[in-house]
Amino acid sequence: MEKLRLFWKDMSRYLTEVWIEVRPHKGRVVWPTYDGIKLSTKVVIISSLGLGLFIGALDIAFGFILNFIVSGKV
Repeated sequence: MEKLRLFWKDMSRYLTEVWIEVRPHKGRVVWPTYDGIKLSTKVVIISSLGLGLFIGALDIAFGFILNFIVSGKV
């Protein structure tokens, strides 16, 4: 029972410290603006699409190369 009481005491203290850090107007965390979030989202989507196209092109190229090596024809 003592372990449970200590756990809740530690958890309560931790959550209080977290709230002090992240509260919206008085905390120490700087939250991103809506425009910043939109820009970051666009960067992630475009980067993901670009990387996907690049990996897809490599897959097709290596498939042709492997097919040529194994069968001797294109």
